[in-house]
Amino acid sequence: MTITLRPHAPFAARLDLAGITPAALAPLTLREAEYLQLPYGGRMRPLAELFFIEGAGSAGPLVIEIGDARLDNVGAGLEQGEIIVDGDVGAWAGRGMSGGALRIAGNAGEYLGAELAGGRIDVKGNADDHAGAASSGSRRGMSGGVLAIHGSAGKRLAERQRGGLIVVGGDAGEGLATDMIAGTVAVEGAIGALAGRGMKRGTVFTRSAPVLPAGFVDTGSHDLIALRLLSRRIADLKNLLDGVTSARRMVGDTLLGGQGEVLVLR
Repeated sequence: MTITLRPHAPFAARLDLAGITPAALAPLTLREAEYLQLPYGGRMRPLAELFFIEGAGSAGPLVIEIGDARLDNVGAGLEQGEIIVDGDVGAWAGRGMSGGALRIAGNAGEYLGAELAGGRIDVKGNADDHAGAASSGSRRGMSGGVLAIHGSAGKRLAERQRGGLIVVGGDAGEGLATDMIAGTVAVEGAIGALAGRGMKRGTVFTRSAPVLPAGFVDTGSHDLIALRLLSRRIADLKNLLDGVTSARRMVGDTLLGGQGEVLVLR
């Protein structure tokens, strides 16, 4: 059975939903769930004051009806189960997830999937700056899992990424893969300036040649049969890599001893 949260009214302030996961709600009675306290507009408010609650105590997915850009930390720390948002979410959605699935029908705010370690995040719309990146002051960005953005992504996507897969169906803003250490990013649209600055390792796939920092070296075009194998093995890369067997390979950021690669598909 599904657990459903439906807002009483549009939100007038930011609401922190950290800790509201299927696993947290499943063992609770309806009354226990109603009294869960959430930070809202500088005060703590009970869950029942903000949402109609249905299906409490069940082991099914959590559905948030009528999403809102003021809903922060949706799915933060998710370890198992599924959260479905029918609309937008605010900042930090899926932060530090290690498992499960977060599905967002609208757009996502800043730091989507920050420090993602496992599981899967799907966003049908756009994502704001710092998706898949490190939190402020942290040295570690996304290290595992899959972050799929069907629209476009803002600045600093995959900053300090250490693993996992990010797929963007639209464009990506400037500073993509800044200080990237490992992992894979695939962008079907255009990439903003200064991509790969400080990049150590990892791979970026793109269809259009980006403007890269001076530390990148063009090694020319290469026949890469492995791309065809990747498109077969990884479903998220099929649209981008299907039928592609060669790429222009840019290596860097060599000014910092980096050996990351940006592959411009042909």
